[in-house]
Amino acid sequence: MAAAAAPDLGLGYFKPRIADPVHDKIKLSDKLAFFRQLNTLFRAGTPLYQAVMIAAEQSESKQMRKVIQAIGERIAAGDRLSEALAAWPEHFKPEWTQLVRSGEVSGQLGEVLMRLAATIDEAAQFRSKIVSALMYPCIVLGVSTSAVIVMLVFVVPTFASMFEDMGKELPDLTIKVLAASDFLRERGHWLLLGLIGAFYAFRQYIRGEDGSRVWTKFLISMPLSGDLMVQTAMQTFSQNLASLLQSGVPLLESMDALKGIFGRNPVYRAAMKRLAQHIGRGGNLADGMAVTGVFTSFSINMTRIGEESGTLPEVHAEVAEFYKRKVEVVVTRIASNIETVLIVLMGLAVALILTALYLPLFEMAT
Repeated sequence: MAAAAAPDLGLGYFKPRIADPVHDKIKLSDKLAFFRQLNTLFRAGTPLYQAVMIAAEQSESKQMRKVIQAIGERIAAGDRLSEALAAWPEHFKPEWTQLVRSGEVSGQLGEVLMRLAATIDEAAQFRSKIVSALMYPCIVLGVSTSAVIVMLVFVVPTFASMFEDMGKELPDLTIKVLAASDFLRERGHWLLLGLIGAFYAFRQYIRGEDGSRVWTKFLISMPLSGDLMVQTAMQTFSQNLASLLQSGVPLLESMDALKGIFGRNPVYRAAMKRLAQHIGRGGNLADGMAVTGVFTSFSINMTRIGEESGTLPEVHAEVAEFYKRKVEVVVTRIASNIETVLIVLMGLAVALILTALYLPLFEMAT
């Protein structure tokens, strides 16, 4: 029997956007949507394989669809969900896999998926706040630099021809500004290429293990960046440790999962490795954190209280919330300081250029 034709609702050329926009890359929002949909379908009683394949159809990322479909194929072949996720470590973090494995062992996969989605969502919102706070200083930097370059390249040369017609001896400040303008117009492209090359070389250096370690140690020791990095590490450590412990993951396995979280931070990655060794030898978590020398006294004391009272997951959930608020304050302060410094520097640069241009005119007038 032929399917009935769709009724004409009189929309004409105005079509409802019932299809989701599709993109190529895999974003954090795509992973979050996958776990949310999987949680909803699984808790509604949908078989796991079918839930995974439905989530693949609903994904807005072409690459994510292929990954989810591959996960479904592994599940159909007999793998557990955690084993299938572990086959894609570049997309699914080790702590996520540990959480899913704990849900499978405890028989509470639906609850664990819901907690995992909440954790990813909270991390995404936290990162979005930090990026939003630092966005305005970056815009100010770009506008300030562009304004100074435009003045040196296009405005100053018009005054240079005027000064030549005057035939007067120019002040030292004016001569230096004119020389800077000539340099940018004649060799500015070489300067740009040099900056790009230096940036690329520095980027390659900090991507290496030794360079990354040196650069991270330097940033952690600086006043503003050090505060931000340490407090962000405390928030990340406590938040993920609380999620892992609440899901039933043993403490030693949680330390192994946390090493993957700090994969790009060699200082705290080494601290997680040392913590795992300390706990493996029978030590407690608080003493191990104190030995590493990279944890704050507040985090260590709260951990000791949690171990003594048997409420370690709940305590670290509170610690994570505490440091989350502190990081937001630090980011706001850093952004405000950077913005102030950039505005002052831009004002000084513009004032210096204008003074150099108008000083010969004032001398001529007097």
